[in-house]
Amino acid sequence: MPKGKLTAEGEVIAAYGAAMVAAFQVLINCLEESDALQPGQFPDALGVYMEMVKSRKGGVNDMTLAVLHDIRAATLD
Repeated sequence: MPKGKLTAEGEVIAAYGAAMVAAFQVLINCLEESDALQPGQFPDALGVYMEMVKSRKGGVNDMTLAVLHDIRAATLD
C-alpha cells in the first residue's frame, strides 16, 4: 500500500512516536546491561498489560494501544 505524504501535524506525531520508541530501546538496553531487567522481560510484561487493558471496558483507547504495540515490537529481541 503506497504511503501518502504526511501533514505537518502527522510528521510531528510520527517524529514523537519514533523518539519515544528510541528512548525506550535505550532505557531497556541500559537496564539489561546492568542486570536490572532480563532480556525479553519488558516486551513480555507490556504484552500482558496490553491484553489486560483490552479486556477492560474503557481501559485504553486504540491510539494508546497502537503506540504500545509499536514500542513492544521495537523492543522484542
